Amino acid sequence: MSDQIVDDFYTARNLLYLGAYPQALANLSQQTHLSGALELEKQSLRLRAYLGQQNYSLILDEIPATATSPELLTIRQLALIKQQGSASSSVVGVVDELVADSNNLQSPSFVAIAAQVLVIAQKTDDALKILALHPKNLECVAMTVVTYLAIDRVDLAQKLIARVRTWAEDAPIAQLAEAWTSLFVGGPKYNEAFYIFEELAQASSVSTVPLLNALAVCKMHLQQYPEAMSLLQEALEKNPNSPDTLANLVVCANHAGQSLETKTQYLDQLKHAAPNHPFVLDLEAKDAEFDALKNKF
Repeated sequence: MSDQIVDDFYTARNLLYLGAYPQALANLSQQTHLSGALELEKQSLRLRAYLGQQNYSLILDEIPATATSPELLTIRQLALIKQQGSASSSVVGVVDELVADSNNLQSPSFVAIAAQVLVIAQKTDDALKILALHPKNLECVAMTVVTYLAIDRVDLAQKLIARVRTWAEDAPIAQLAEAWTSLFVGGPKYNEAFYIFEELAQASSVSTVPLLNALAVCKMHLQQYPEAMSLLQEALEKNPNSPDTLANLVVCANHAGQSLETKTQYLDQLKHAAPNHPFVLDLEAKDAEFDALKNKF
């Protein structure tokens, strides 16, 4: 449906994907005197930067449930999912209705955001169907890679990455997608993923919390736990309430053989910062399962 076109928000979009949310917002603030579709795109990117900063209440205040923009309404549903820690049928139902309107699917940004909701709701076939409408849009390509990895089809992700190299090899979003895939493949690819994340951080001059976490995960897989702890501590200094950083610190501290007190401290911080984080919910489910088994004896 769509061909690769010039992106008026190329820098801001890349900063958003790299996790440089303040820088993305600053860049967007310099884009003035816009109207129509460009103004909507600017508003969408700004709100998605707030999503990255976990400012869910701010998004919900700004986008009413009666919003007429499909793109903004989908961002609202994504904020609700992030805030609640799960994808309720009512929230996903709103996105299903929006996706059912073919006019909405003309927008690559809408499709990429809607696909996020569908993947969270485990509607991966529906996500892939709409993402295929925009094969030359980098956001849709990246989300397609995420979806393939979610369904354990790393072979399809690798084939897509190979095709993308022919037309967008140097694009940061394409490089991120390649690094995610390498991280999923593992083995020698852990080093490749690390170098891609490192180059992105150096090229953009921003060591963001997401990039630092990605680098740390690579180091953990390589069993280089002191280096991973150092990267995670740097990430924690940038954002003491980052759920992903705290979850990775719990894991890394355990592998590094740190004290129970240290591991408990990170876990308590995580539970306070994000009680519905998948790591917390999974741990609580395992604890409940253990208690149930223990009570049988």
